[in-house]
This record gives sequence, structure tokens and C-alpha cells, in this order.
Amino acid sequence: MIDYEVSAEKPHRHFISFSARFETRHAPALSLRLAAWRPGRYELGNFSRNIRAWRALGEGGEPLSFRKSDKDTWVIACAGHSRITITYQYYAAELNAGSSYLDERQLYINPVNCFFYDPGNMAQPYTVRFILPEDYTLVCGLEKEGDRTLHAADFDQLADSPLIASASLHHHEYQAGDAVFHLHAQGGWNLDTARVLSDFTAFTRAQLDLFGDIPCRQYAFLFQFTPYFIRHGVEHATSTVIAMGPLAELPGEKLYNELLAISSHELFHTWNVKCIRPVEMLPYDFSKENYSEQGYVFEGVTTYYGDLMLMRSGVWSRDKWLSVFSDEVKDHMENPGALNHSVAASGMDTWLDGYSPGIPWRKVSIYTEGCLAAFMCDIMVMRATGNRASLDDVMRILYRSFGLQGRGYSAADYIGALEQVSGHSFGEFYREVLCCAGSYKNRLDDCLDYIGCTLRAVPSPRMSEAGFGFGADESNGRVVVTWVDPESPADTAGLWIGDEITAVNGTAAVGSFQHLLAVAPGESVTLTVSKKMRLVSLLLVRSQHVVRYQYSAVRQAEISATCARNWSYFCDRKRG
Repeated sequence: MIDYEVSAEKPHRHFISFSARFETRHAPALSLRLAAWRPGRYELGNFSRNIRAWRALGEGGEPLSFRKSDKDTWVIACAGHSRITITYQYYAAELNAGSSYLDERQLYINPVNCFFYDPGNMAQPYTVRFILPEDYTLVCGLEKEGDRTLHAADFDQLADSPLIASASLHHHEYQAGDAVFHLHAQGGWNLDTARVLSDFTAFTRAQLDLFGDIPCRQYAFLFQFTPYFIRHGVEHATSTVIAMGPLAELPGEKLYNELLAISSHELFHTWNVKCIRPVEMLPYDFSKENYSEQGYVFEGVTTYYGDLMLMRSGVWSRDKWLSVFSDEVKDHMENPGALNHSVAASGMDTWLDGYSPGIPWRKVSIYTEGCLAAFMCDIMVMRATGNRASLDDVMRILYRSFGLQGRGYSAADYIGALEQVSGHSFGEFYREVLCCAGSYKNRLDDCLDYIGCTLRAVPSPRMSEAGFGFGADESNGRVVVTWVDPESPADTAGLWIGDEITAVNGTAAVGSFQHLLAVAPGESVTLTVSKKMRLVSLLLVRSQHVVRYQYSAVRQAEISATCARNWSYFCDRKRG
């Protein structure tokens, strides 16, 4: 048993104090590790940078010598000691869905950030005792003993169990199937509770209907509602943390629908990645990168179904779903990186450059391209089976044959499930879509046509984009280039990302930039541009053709009875 005690004497400083006792197994030295990353964020977290005042003590309280063998591993000289104690402080000043945070109003911990484990004995159980103000309530998915003690079966369960302790938590709950779902909100609650419970119950039941059951009996949505802008969610086996803000705008339709989308997405992860897990991540190796190409499944399929469940449950209208799906289409069509990097390769490379855009035109998103790939797989299965089956059946196979059996799936297993359900080969799709760079446009249009929809392309309303092929941030009294399309007039003239445009034909750019660019096709403008090292003049000739379109998925004006039936099945999955 590993015994932990957690406290915080001066919360305004954001330092959480930890004390933990580990058994040495009578070894002369004991290695203790802090996780290098956290599941749900496939990049190195470097949590050790937040550690200070690390100490090791013997059974009599005497200091023990230690050293670090790498950035995340402490090695303690413990000969002659059957148990040792470590003490340290963790700086918790970042508030998002995967961080830890302490202030005068709450203690919020993602244990994977800041709890140590013995890599030689990962199965050791944990007992964690908290020293908290009397009026605090502690919420967590772990087994509780009294009001201040948690028990975890092993480090994997502890790492996967975020917690909030506060005197200002708001709590609501609902039931779906055999499980009880809790809503715990920190930071305030200004939502229509009846509407929230109705909508959450609806999309939860839709997901339960898809899989048949849920691998837990209690599930918690832990909300961190902030006064500032943030959109972030992280999945766990029995809970999710969702950070959203600004709180004042939460009741508005835009932000409320974003809350629904993130919540549905994270709940779907309970099955897809927490249970249905790629073989490379079963079990998790917390010490290093866990490379997998299957991001198009564990994030892409989840992104697709998170929104689809909102429509199929009636929480969203069909038009609303199409509008949200169009955002994914738009992001794909406007990203030149699709021509250089596949979604499978981009899954591997989340570990390389995290979730940043990266260098220009290099990569795509496992969320966006993965979502579109899932949609295409769904339609392909529907078409092959005459609407007798869909991607739903594929996910049920993965759940029953892999998730519930404790087996990890491979890319071949996913393709095999698609082929088993459809009766058709998905080898070409795997090679040419998932593992090969290129535009999805033609395949998307074909799949949309099956359900009576189509891709609509309209010229961008911004002249810089439609006429010259570049975008700019025109806020804060500056005009700064944010992207450039390959081989566009802007690219040909030498304009590049980060350049600041100060004038157009000698007139100050700020205030009327797009208007100043409004010349006829074939005509030119002269930009005064401040680059990193010099001020230059660039001559840009407006293209004779539209450079940048805005794409969306829309319903066709006229559809056949067959397309109407396909659309109906796609939306509600009711056969017949």
C-alpha cells in the first residue's frame, strides 16, 4: 500500500504539498517516477518541471540521499529501510481540463500530473488522505472512505481519476440505463437545469443504445466554468473534466451547444479509448511516448459520434448537425497540410509537435480528418449493406471483441471489422485515405450524395483570401499575415506568415484593408510589408480565378426517394 497525504497551507501560492510512503522491498535503491504524459493528450507533459522541495526520509525521519536518473525519475538510496517517505510540492497554477490547480476556492487535481509511482510495482494500491477546510466537499470517481480519503486499486486507476475539492460545487444528477450520471460544476452555475438534464439524458441514452451498456455504474462530468475563454475536455473511465468559459456566455446558444458537443464527445470516449483501446496503449506506458497511428479511430471516430449522437438523440436538429459537420469539412479543405501528411502519420506526430499547428502545410488533425474518415466509413458500410448496417455495428464489434475482453486493437483489426460488417474490402480506403496524403473532396462529395447532400463552395467574402490567397489578423491595430496558400498570388509575390502589412498602394492598411485590396482580376496592388529583418514592397496581382473557397455540406435542392430513405436511416438508424 502506498499512503499519500495531500495538503495546501497557503493556497494563493498554488503549491500543493504531498507526503507519501513507499515500500522498498528491501532493495538498496528505489526508483520513483512521475508520469511523462497523460492519457487524452498525446504529447509529453513534462510535469516534473512543477516539482520543488523534493525530499526522501528514512523510517526514523532521517534524510536519505537521492539522485535523478532522468527528468522524471528519482532514485533513493534506501539500504536498511523497509519503507521510505517522500515529500514535495507541486506548483498547480494552470486551470484546464488536464491540469491541476489550487487557489483559495478549490483544490483540483489530475493525479497523473503529480502522484509518483514505483515502476517496479505498478499494481500497488493507493490510499490518499486530504487535509481540507471543513466546508469542502471532495468529488472523485475513486472509492471514498469517509469525506477525506480515497482508495485506488493501482496507479493506472489513480492516474485516471481527477478530483475537485471545494465549498462551492454545484451538483445535479440523472439516470440512464443502470448508471447514475453526476454533474459537478466549479466556478458557478447559470444554466437552465431542466434543459441541461433533459439534453444530457438524451445523448447519454443514445450512446447507451449504440453500445448496449456502459462499463461503469457511476459517471461524473466535472465542469470547470471560468470567467475567461477556454474550451477543453479530457476523458477518463468514469468521469470527464470539461473547462468552459466565459461563464456569463454559457446560457447563450453558441456556447451551450459547444458544451453539449464537448460533453457528448468525452462521454463517447468512455467506450472509445478508455475501453476500446489501441494495442499500443494497452497498458499505458507512463514513462514515454505511446505511439499509435489509430488516432483516426480513438479521436476521429469519437469526434464524429460525439456530434452525431446529439442529432440522433434529438438534442440537435439535422440542420444543426450539418452546420457543425461543415466546420470539419471547411477545416479540411482549407488546410494545405492534407496534401503533405496523412491522418495516420499525423497521429504518430502528435508526440512530435503536440497540438500546435506546426510548420506551414505539414500535417492534418486526427480530430478533423479522423471525423471525416469516420463519416466516409459509415456511408460506405451503409451503401454496401443497403442500410442494413453502419459504423455502429463496427464499434459494437470493437467493444465486445476487444474492449470488454481487455484486448487492444490494431489498424488491421479496425479494417477487419469494417470488412466483416460491410462484406467489402476497405484495403484501398486504408491505403489511399488513412495512410496517404491528399484531399478528401471527391470521396466526401460521393458519400454526401448518398444521403442527398453535397459540398457547396462559395468564394471567400474576404478579398485577401478569394483574390490573393492569404489570410490576416486585422485586430489590435495591425494587419499580420496568418496563412498563405501554396502557389497563390501572395506566395508568388513573397508574402509569408508573420509579415505585417502596413500599407496598400501607399494608404495605411489598418481600418480598410479588405476594401483597399478590391481590384479587378488581373490588376495589382503594392503592399508595404514589414518582415523580420527589413521593410519591403511587394507587388501582388489578383488572380483571374477564385483562390480560396469556403466549403460546407448542404442538403441538395432535389433528392430522390432513395436518397431520402438513406438520409432518414443515417439520422436515426431505424431500419425499414
